[in-house]
Amino acid sequence: MSAADPLIEVRDLQMHFPLQRGIIFQRQYGAVRAVDGVSFSVGRGETFGLVGESGCGKSTTGRLLLRLLEPTGGQLFFEGEEITHLGRRQLAPLRRDAQMVFQDPYSSLNPRKTVGSIIAEPFVIHRLARSADERRNEVRDLMDRVGLNPEHYNRYPHQFSGGQRQRIGVARAIALKPKLLVADEPVSALDVSIQAQIINLLADLQRDLGLTLVFIAHDLSVVRHMCDRIAVMYLGKIVELAASEQCFAAPRHPYTGALLASVPVPDPSLRAIDRRPALTGDVPSPSAPPPGCRFHPRCGKAQALCASDEPQLKAQDNGSLAACHFPLNAAEAAAMLPRRSS
Repeated sequence: MSAADPLIEVRDLQMHFPLQRGIIFQRQYGAVRAVDGVSFSVGRGETFGLVGESGCGKSTTGRLLLRLLEPTGGQLFFEGEEITHLGRRQLAPLRRDAQMVFQDPYSSLNPRKTVGSIIAEPFVIHRLARSADERRNEVRDLMDRVGLNPEHYNRYPHQFSGGQRQRIGVARAIALKPKLLVADEPVSALDVSIQAQIINLLADLQRDLGLTLVFIAHDLSVVRHMCDRIAVMYLGKIVELAASEQCFAAPRHPYTGALLASVPVPDPSLRAIDRRPALTGDVPSPSAPPPGCRFHPRCGKAQALCASDEPQLKAQDNGSLAACHFPLNAAEAAAMLPRRSS
């Protein structure tokens, strides 16, 4: 399942963080396989979702897309050009075309700088605004665009709420009119009442600016609302890749089904009759993943083959891709979906 007009392509991408012993003479004794052979493509103007439990590698994947980390292996292409091992100077044009909105709106902003200087920094670094007045006007326009009062130009981050700080981060990210925006759980640290505002802001900016959006989240309802296609990650690998509605209406990988089964039922009248199987057990250590299918220790459908042979992403009957030897059928998938009141 590839994008028709890909802006970014990922082929067998890997990120292994070394584990070392010793204080003076350090030696490596293992590695944390945060991302371990991930492949996908993101089309121009598409919203591509990355979901999974904490520690599955989705945030690391987002940082790799922007070359904020040096990958251990694999290939990364942006507009058809390989950028896997480009140097700092060669990456400078990419920095203008690919930006990130970080998860924590508190630690991602410099507390010693005013909001105006924070948003203006991309113009200074890339030498795009010739004068201080020009930068000031650009910043005020950006503040107005993301729903901030331009009169607050000289305020500091601590004078804003969490939602307002995230708007500052969004304004900084779109200052250079990028082609790709990676949003790393941009609403997880915000109040529920504010989350919808930031989500709608991102959707409006994507439409108005023609952005390609990679949306990283663990909240399935947010991903369903935002994304065209969804990649489900587990322990450093993509286990299912599907169109949004297919993923939520007919999951094929047992892990995807288990995630959907974990969604709470809001209707009190349905909670007592909710018989969906719960996801049990803990995520294994990424430094010592289990052999075969990495999900098999927690999977109710696991058989001997799952513990010995690692499954590959294969096309399923509904058009999605799933890495499973014994994928869910329609009846099993329906049993895991939340009940709806009539």
